[in-house]
Amino acid sequence: MSNPTVTFRLSKEEKEFLEKIADFNNLSLSDFVRKEALEAAEEQIDRQTYKELMKEHEEKDQSIAHEEMLSELGL
Repeated sequence: MSNPTVTFRLSKEEKEFLEKIADFNNLSLSDFVRKEALEAAEEQIDRQTYKELMKEHEEKDQSIAHEEMLSELGL
């Protein structure tokens, strides 16, 4: 069974540009676009997770001062 195919439209210039970048990275155009698209999606999820965790931290801040931490550790 073959993998699903995704098709999208580019201008001639965009395609040539991506082909050059893919070639520079020793990748086929398909491998380059797949790799970059997946990395971009993962980065977007990471940014969203970070924003959610920071919001949670701001709502329930449990941080302590450096001096307090040293005292708790007996240092």
